[in-house]
Amino acid sequence: MRSPQQRHRVLAGISRSRLLLVLGRSAHPMGIRELAEAMSLHPNTVRQHLDQLVEAGLATCDTASPIGRGRPAFRYAATPGSDEQDPVAYKALARVLAEQLTRLPDGTRVALTAGERWGRALAHEPTGTALTTNAIGRLVELLDEAGFAPDAVATDVQPIRLRHCPFGTLARDHGEVVCGVHLGLMRGILRELDAPFDAISLEPLVEPALCLAHLVERSEG
Repeated sequence: MRSPQQRHRVLAGISRSRLLLVLGRSAHPMGIRELAEAMSLHPNTVRQHLDQLVEAGLATCDTASPIGRGRPAFRYAATPGSDEQDPVAYKALARVLAEQLTRLPDGTRVALTAGERWGRALAHEPTGTALTTNAIGRLVELLDEAGFAPDAVATDVQPIRLRHCPFGTLARDHGEVVCGVHLGLMRGILRELDAPFDAISLEPLVEPALCLAHLVERSEG
């Protein structure tokens, strides 16, 4: 069993957290293709996430008896006690933390720093699409994976249009903190990838379901 810190790092990946939730809710062990369909991800991407969950002790892997000829199929299940991820409880926890950060004189800065740390951890995560070498394209992939529904970016200088906030109600009540985390997330991804651009601001709700992430070219030195 890995340490709690290592387990939390594994679950920092949005897809792995969702994958463990699917496994925890299943009444039977699930195969890779079954999980890929449930997650709308490529089987190879699911396999990578499952390997990390198994290594962290959060999931188990067994083989099922083959039907006819061929290799036995792998079946995965959540480790007992690892699926303690009640969405209601996590939303309540997120609200408590956001409210506390809002009370701090430097709460927005703390949120920004936390978001950047999260972004750096996610920068090299596998996603449901092919890994791109362009940093902005990679940022869009990861934002899509995290549930922000970003539009594709035609040029590097235009804002990234985010069509959905995965923390919608919380963002409306504690916008400075939640948007600070999200801005930090984007900064962390770009800086970890050593991109020539940086995220400088996040303009929330310019329309009922639209936020704008503004990027700028980083200066040398």
